Amino acid sequence: MIVRARSTAGSPIRGADPRSFVLLTAASILSGICATPAAAQVNGSIDIESDYRLRGYSLSAGRPAATAQIGYDDASGVYINLSATGVLDRDDDPLFLGVQGNIGYVRRLTSKLSIDGGVLRSQYRAPDRTTRSHNYTDFYLGLAADPISARIYYSPDYYRPDVSTLYAEVEGTIRPAKNWRINGHVGSLIYLSTPEPYFPGREARYDWRVGLSRRFGNVDLHAALSGGGPGKEYYSGGLHDKTALTAGASWSF
Repeated sequence: MIVRARSTAGSPIRGADPRSFVLLTAASILSGICATPAAAQVNGSIDIESDYRLRGYSLSAGRPAATAQIGYDDASGVYINLSATGVLDRDDDPLFLGVQGNIGYVRRLTSKLSIDGGVLRSQYRAPDRTTRSHNYTDFYLGLAADPISARIYYSPDYYRPDVSTLYAEVEGTIRPAKNWRINGHVGSLIYLSTPEPYFPGREARYDWRVGLSRRFGNVDLHAALSGGGPGKEYYSGGLHDKTALTAGASWSF
């Protein structure tokens, strides 16, 4: 039932942001690319989570969510990723939560080191009337040397058109046994420019996550403990601790 929340038919979609045309355009481009017999890879997944969290925040207001993702990796190094997320609202009705899409380019520097860069658009509506939306654009640059990767993101419109931020993250994965993975993530966000009336509460923020997953063929079962700070998070009419234990499953194709 959660997966069907991605469909726009019969879902209570309200107040779509006009800037979503960026992602719709990218979707059209991706559809055209996938229809051509090019030497490339197309991949996708459907993921169900007990709580959809990003950078230490719950985008689903602590409720279950499902995400459908499709990606295209060209032999030239260009890649495109698109995802759509649905959530169960407080009445357990399916609600379209938002979309995220990016286009980038990756280049291998050595046999073990690669660099990539691109632009990412995140556009998530508020899951209830007491929670804010999460809409912003990121320009990013990263380095990866398995099992460690790092990226830095610059946003010129973080939630507001006149607020700019930098976000840095480091992630790592170890494989203690066949089909088992332990992954970790740490990130920090700083505000570069903030209008004076909004300056209070704009101090540097941090988030972290430790996860464990087990693969069974094309299905991945996973759990994660995550958190962040400073302070607590406000949604569904109350304050909530940012430390949370989540679980989910994903199917790759």
